[in-house]
Amino acid sequence: MIPEFDLDGNLPQGIHTGTESDFFDRFTASSARRRWLADRVREILALAKATGKLERVFVWGSFVTSKESPNDIDLLLLMGADFEVEKAPRRCRHVFEHASARMAFQADVFWAKSSIGEEALRLWLETYQQARDFQRRGIIEVLLA
Repeated sequence: MIPEFDLDGNLPQGIHTGTESDFFDRFTASSARRRWLADRVREILALAKATGKLERVFVWGSFVTSKESPNDIDLLLLMGADFEVEKAPRRCRHVFEHASARMAFQADVFWAKSSIGEEALRLWLETYQQARDFQRRGIIEVLLA
């Protein structure tokens, strides 16, 4: 379940889960900018899923706050241990090239293979819970359908 925002408009610190439907219902309806960014998230997820290797998705940053006009999208795609960008369908590859994804989706797309292990993933997610102002805020794990 996705919790309510705190007084600063952030999610409480921690990793919170929500289905794709919950995620889009919660974070996309309040402004035109959010709807536009949500369409970019849908594109990214569709392309990552088309590889057949997407296992988990985490979203953080201004998109998962109460901010009416988020700057961009920040997400981590956790791919199967045997994922290889070179073997992904050509139309999907730009999602896994940081600069290309930034231009195409106005998103900072990070990715890793599940073989990084739970400890490395935990440390990575701990880092992403720290905002620029050093305040800690929550992350959403989007549960894939």
